[in-house]
Amino acid sequence: MEKYKYLPKEMKKMKRFVGWRKEELNGKVAKLPFSLIDGKANDWNHPERWIDFNEAKTKNRPLGFVLVEEDRNICIDLDHAIQGGKLTPMAKEIIESFTGTYMELSQSGKGIHIFVQGTIPDNLNLSSRGIEIYKKNRYIALTGNIGDGSFFPRSNKLLEKEDELKQLYKKWTQEKTSTLKQIREYKYEPLNKFSRLDDLSLDEILTTMERTNSKASMLISGASLTGDHSRDDFTFLVLARNYTGGDHKLMKDLFLMTPLNRLGSGQKRSDDRKYLDYLEKTIDKVLGLGNFVAFDWSRHFEYKTRNWSYERV
Repeated sequence: MEKYKYLPKEMKKMKRFVGWRKEELNGKVAKLPFSLIDGKANDWNHPERWIDFNEAKTKNRPLGFVLVEEDRNICIDLDHAIQGGKLTPMAKEIIESFTGTYMELSQSGKGIHIFVQGTIPDNLNLSSRGIEIYKKNRYIALTGNIGDGSFFPRSNKLLEKEDELKQLYKKWTQEKTSTLKQIREYKYEPLNKFSRLDDLSLDEILTTMERTNSKASMLISGASLTGDHSRDDFTFLVLARNYTGGDHKLMKDLFLMTPLNRLGSGQKRSDDRKYLDYLEKTIDKVLGLGNFVAFDWSRHFEYKTRNWSYERV
């Protein structure tokens, strides 16, 4: 397709292309991915459902590019980067750091996709702050619209930007103390603190939840408590809050280890990005419930200590 002519040749050589279409979901317009092989959305994120650029361009459909960790392709997605006909200060600073690599305007014409080669520790979703950085398990709805050069230099190159990525990632993941954060940590902290959770593995926490709580046991085994996915998700996360002391990351990691996790299934959201957004928001709702009584891990640690003693004998 002519509109994708500036897409870097390194990306065109890869079998990483899907299609996408706009659909209205719950009053909002979403960009939903599908396989260009048969036009179906199921299992779109499986490699066998992707095709290469030469075949994709014959389909005459909007193209999406799937990010795979081992490819080292990174996309920096800037939302609302253009306001009032000008770049926001944040967008201007980031664009200057990555000048020379392939960039394109998003579908809205207000966002910008920046593609580079490099590595980051993990996907970073700060959509509420206008920036997302992805390396895996995502597709990017390509536009091929590189603009007229007024917002960023036109380029068809995929540049190595390891150092710049490292600095950008560090900047946006740094913990910055704020009054709001301090208030939330005080208001929603557990009412009791028995032990340090960094001595526990995810498997230990999940196994203990299953052994000591009947509702958790049912959900972890794949059974439904309510017949409603969202209610079951919320119930599990409330329980996970109690067993993790309200640790957001641990709650998310535990959830993703259970059958409740529906990434790629299409049962909850039609793409993984929106599903993870849903999960993050649900965790925030749970953490906003207020103070709670954390699970007493002291007996578990005593049990572990006794076992270690027996093993050394």
